[in-house]
Amino acid sequence: IRRFYLDPRLHGGDAGPTLLASALRRVRELGAGAVWLAVWERNGRALGFYRKHGFRRVGTQGFRLGADTQTDDVLHRPLSFGVSVAIVAGGGATRLGGVCKPLLRVRGRPVLERLLALRTLADEVLLVSADPRLPDAGTRRVTDLVPGRGAPGGVHAALAQASSPWVLAVGGDMPFLDGRAVLPLLDARGDDVDAVAYTVAGRLEPLAALYRSALAPRFAEALSRQGESFRTLWGRLRGRTLPESALREATGDVRAVLSLNLPSDV
Repeated sequence: IRRFYLDPRLHGGDAGPTLLASALRRVRELGAGAVWLAVWERNGRALGFYRKHGFRRVGTQGFRLGADTQTDDVLHRPLSFGVSVAIVAGGGATRLGGVCKPLLRVRGRPVLERLLALRTLADEVLLVSADPRLPDAGTRRVTDLVPGRGAPGGVHAALAQASSPWVLAVGGDMPFLDGRAVLPLLDARGDDVDAVAYTVAGRLEPLAALYRSALAPRFAEALSRQGESFRTLWGRLRGRTLPESALREATGDVRAVLSLNLPSDV
């Protein structure tokens, strides 16, 4: 990518991820397997943006600005991370009076819009919900195949219908999850691993987690039998957990896995 410019009035919104997603589609049409770009080493805002969308620093290069020699960081990312993003948004939000949580606004933007920034890391985005209040917003909508099983049932629906070998399952009420928290999960995949998740305050975070799509039959069997919890399901997988410290190192805190479940959360 030679030039990537955005009107400053649009910084911090959905315009940047939308423009980048469009560029990545063009890259895919051209048959490339990776993307390169260069950013001035002191442009912290731009470097932060690219980190959220899967770019990593792989070197430097010099350039002339008038009589001065400046330095760019050279960034690189694969075109595909082999993952489908599944936004699991089928809950009734009874503790919040039945509101449609993905449409709640955080810092002026709906939670759903904020989560859709993850599409730059994904081969596809699935919206796991039958709620008619939610717009498709360029996603592929899927519904539960084993009804009445809550969030585990939503993850199963995504696993069964995803086109990628891995599924990043995220809650539809997680306004602060971004690519900085996702990349360590992607890095922790391996042939001997079926799922990757963080633990925060000693608790598994199953809705900011990666699952191998091939787990779908095992999920279906467990859910049909008695509707098991995430913790019980996790105990039967080859799961890898990343410590809270890994999340803090990647993002600076643990807000990435915050869910809006209670009025106090909002």
